[in-house]
Amino acid sequence: MSEAVVQPPVLRWAQRRGGHDDGAMRNRFGNWDQWLTREKTPHFSDIARIAHFTRVPLGYLFLPEPPQEDLPIPDLRSGRGSAPAASDELLDTIYLNQRRQAWYEDHLAEVGDLAEVGAAVPPLPFVGSARNAGVEEAASRILHALDYGIHSRRTMGSAERARTHLIEAFEDLGGLVVVNSMVENNTHRPLDLGEFRGFTLHSATAPLVFVNGKDTKRGQIFSLLHEFAHVWRGESAVSAGGDPMVARDHATERWCDAVAAQIAVPSDDLRRNFDPDADLTAELDRLSIRYWCSTLVILIRLRETGHVSRECFADIYADEVDRLLHLQAEVKRASGGSFYANQAFRVGRTLSRELIADTLRGSTPMTEALRLLSFTKTSVFDGYADHLGMF
Repeated sequence: MSEAVVQPPVLRWAQRRGGHDDGAMRNRFGNWDQWLTREKTPHFSDIARIAHFTRVPLGYLFLPEPPQEDLPIPDLRSGRGSAPAASDELLDTIYLNQRRQAWYEDHLAEVGDLAEVGAAVPPLPFVGSARNAGVEEAASRILHALDYGIHSRRTMGSAERARTHLIEAFEDLGGLVVVNSMVENNTHRPLDLGEFRGFTLHSATAPLVFVNGKDTKRGQIFSLLHEFAHVWRGESAVSAGGDPMVARDHATERWCDAVAAQIAVPSDDLRRNFDPDADLTAELDRLSIRYWCSTLVILIRLRETGHVSRECFADIYADEVDRLLHLQAEVKRASGGSFYANQAFRVGRTLSRELIADTLRGSTPMTEALRLLSFTKTSVFDGYADHLGMF
């Protein structure tokens, strides 16, 4: 049986591309660790099995180095210039959530009356409904669909509750939301907020929004609104990293930022409630609680409404950035919280419940459920199901 030369980095790339952890590779290939260290060389038949298991073209495994991968969805992190190369963390996060979304789309087609022969899953009416709308019209549609008016926000009490409201409201409409600061549950693979703030995976029946959990709660709220704007436009996209509403080269990104800003800080309400005689810093903090929004976004909105002059804006904005960084440094970092409680964000509330229920019915294999949930043990699956009250 002939041996073939395969580079360990290419093997690692195939493993990652297939979404398998080390344990899965070792269980399927007894010499996996030895192939990675070059202590042994895989036979051609082994390589063919690796290609099949990881779902990568066989020829790619014979490349001298891993291929440079393009993002599988539109990259709006830059405009006319070239976007920075996507990190493995970003790619892996998109691939994982594409698999989750595909499972959920198939699940929708198989449950209830939709399982009848020839039945099709009806498209969600809001997806793509604002493609040709102006900023204020699109913002109004999203705000009302999510019940996120100013009066509703006044009852929420905190930015965390406002974030939860938006997530639950969108999922109640039929969408999926994932918030995570790392790849799966791997604390050694954090996501970079400077690389991307979030992304949207378009689907007429199961649109999925991902938000980078590295951001503050208020920052995550703005990112949710930005990604919802992509959903209402009916498109997939990876959104730019860095500060929101700053240096956006792509027209679509500017539109989504504008829609998100109008929802977060409605211009008419800001004009009525801004006190020009108050200390600006104190006023920013007050309005940040009213809107559950970053003071930086409020500053930009004050410039747009003429309450802060464009000549002074750059210096004021820089001072506010410094103030926020100083405050952040003084705040003691909170604990990561309960593992099981975090999964409702890292996997999504709706997807978690539907996947667990389908697995308990025997329709989805446990191995597939563990893979989609990013678990390695059935005991963790059982613990999460118990946490959700499904036992």
